[in-house]
Amino acid sequence: MNPQDFQRSMQSLPFPVHSLSVRQHGRLLSEEYFEPFKKGTLHRMFSVSKSLTALAIGALIAEEKLSLDARITDFFPEYVPENAHPYLTRMTIDDMLSMRTCHKNTTYKINLKENWVRSFFVTAPDHRSGQIFKYDTSSAHTLAALVKKLSGMGVVDYLRSVFLDETLLSKDAYMLTDPFGDEIGGSGLIAYPTDLDKIGQFLLSVLNERVSEEYPLLTRDEPPYNEAFLKRYAAFIKEALSFKTSTLHEGKTLDECQGYGYQIWQIRDGISLYGMGGQYVLLYPQIDLVITTTADCQAFAGGTQILLDSLRNIALGLGLNPASDDKAMAGDKAATSGTKAYSFGTYRILDNPKGLISFSISETEFRLQTKDSLYAIPYGHEKPASVVCDVNNQTLYTTGRTLPDGSLYLNVKILDEYVGSIHILIRSDENSATLYLRKIEESLFDEFNGFFEAVRV
Repeated sequence: MNPQDFQRSMQSLPFPVHSLSVRQHGRLLSEEYFEPFKKGTLHRMFSVSKSLTALAIGALIAEEKLSLDARITDFFPEYVPENAHPYLTRMTIDDMLSMRTCHKNTTYKINLKENWVRSFFVTAPDHRSGQIFKYDTSSAHTLAALVKKLSGMGVVDYLRSVFLDETLLSKDAYMLTDPFGDEIGGSGLIAYPTDLDKIGQFLLSVLNERVSEEYPLLTRDEPPYNEAFLKRYAAFIKEALSFKTSTLHEGKTLDECQGYGYQIWQIRDGISLYGMGGQYVLLYPQIDLVITTTADCQAFAGGTQILLDSLRNIALGLGLNPASDDKAMAGDKAATSGTKAYSFGTYRILDNPKGLISFSISETEFRLQTKDSLYAIPYGHEKPASVVCDVNNQTLYTTGRTLPDGSLYLNVKILDEYVGSIHILIRSDENSATLYLRKIEESLFDEFNGFFEAVRV
């Protein structure tokens, strides 16, 4: 492929792409800007901000000012209620980075007129932290406030101090603030497209063990930025870019089903810093390739996957050797499972607004007892299991698999008049369990929505 091919592929899309850069082996193959955007045009990067916040948290960890197992409530006593729920007080930095908080939604969106950071601590938790992925922008927002507490600087200014001036971010880049003066660390980054390219090159240099040669300014004479700092920082970044938790139960596109690290997505055959509307930094370490875009596909249904497919085609044209389509379609690209995080048996579900009473899981069947009904759903491993549901006479077609993070995932297809699907995720041990249910269907199975905590009986 040549630069003209890259340009034509972006111009053929049914929504506006604002910029594109393609860099392989450190060489810029293409840098395109599409009217009215130019090279010197600042751009909102949306959730790429989360990845920058994670890089700042990693630098604090490398400075030994913070640890992954530290509890977030210890840093914000001014916001933590008396008698705070253990689901909140046990939440760690690791839980927040990997989007496994105790909240089912972004907390500050409940009431934008209340303090956004405070909302993270006073909103009633839904489930235990550290169990199941659920996208939560208030987690990154709170982590950005933590960066300010520990460094005395905002995320962008702190990273500039770590990297020295414009090594990672241009002098004009900044982070928007919320109505209470806190940086919007989950979506507020304003930067140049070239900043995305610089970020991608840095991350790829870490993965490919080139960081010490290509970024000497990270190791300086004055503490804390020495060789030991760089070693700790590189270790954190490798963890951030690795598979940490399954997203198959929540992903809305094929690439969003491949897993999550620390505020960074896994995608087919690569890794992505991922901002709403098409703000991407795509890393393909296999072929030493970084692709970045800015765009606006928000108004086009399915635009996210269309853009990602087009960018992946560029990578394929530059030598990417893809995983099998069957593996990608299955989601969660990590090849091997971790420690099993579920235990067969029966669990009593704690008080909940859905009226769920208990569930049980065996090697071949999931059963859910509600106040009105009993759902018995057999599942297969290699091949789906089929059953006509006694509750509503709908045919269910179910497969189960152990995901790379050890959880059990059941994919239930509804095949009769009410076509749709149900997604069931279980993390349990000998004493307790977290159950996540999500139904995508218009009229039935209303009980199958939300997080539920349970104890073994």
